[in-house]
Amino acid sequence: MSYSGLGYYQQQPPPKPKRTGLWIALSVLGVLVVAGGVVTAVLIGSGSDASAGGPTTTATSAQPEWTTARGSGLTYQVPPSWEESGDGFAGGTRLTGVWVSRPFECQGKQMVQAIVGSAQVTSSSTATLSQIGKAVANNGYTVDGTPPGVSEPVVTEADGRTTVVLAVEPKGVSACYAPKAEITLVAVELPGEEHGVLVLNVAQGGPHVAQGPSDEEADRIVGSVRVS
Repeated sequence: MSYSGLGYYQQQPPPKPKRTGLWIALSVLGVLVVAGGVVTAVLIGSGSDASAGGPTTTATSAQPEWTTARGSGLTYQVPPSWEESGDGFAGGTRLTGVWVSRPFECQGKQMVQAIVGSAQVTSSSTATLSQIGKAVANNGYTVDGTPPGVSEPVVTEADGRTTVVLAVEPKGVSACYAPKAEITLVAVELPGEEHGVLVLNVAQGGPHVAQGPSDEEADRIVGSVRVS
């Protein structure tokens, strides 16, 4: 196995393009960040033709469809720019159907703003889900040996599913990372006595926030969970 830096120990890479050494983005506010890859938005067609009141044409392009991910008896949707990763572990819990947001490079490391996967467990209790979430937080947001702060779980139950949300605050400082994160776990009952659990880990804020999902996209991922 090889450590991915995402909070999971991954199996050997799948036959997809390799994404080794990925790190989930985190940091502390107030750090002076110097990063490359600055994107400048340019307004096309703002020259003399537009100012002269010439005719304009609006072209409508179809939006790429979201991808259906599968793992641990569940299906869920991920944005079209996301990439499939290898299976892994959060603590002693195996994660399958792992996808990551578009990778970027910072200080020589390949990093991502978000990752989603799924697990099968025998209990959907708050304690079980919180344990998985804390393992993800500790493995993904420990900086220089200092584990992050993890909030008490916020639990909701609706439509036959249990949702646990954990707020994560890293205690270390790094120029590449975001100031906080949110880990969402959604447990759905499967046939038999098992439960499928979606695990969504999103770094919030920081210099590369645009590489991760918006709040609306994160909500869509969580809301798309179905029994396969």
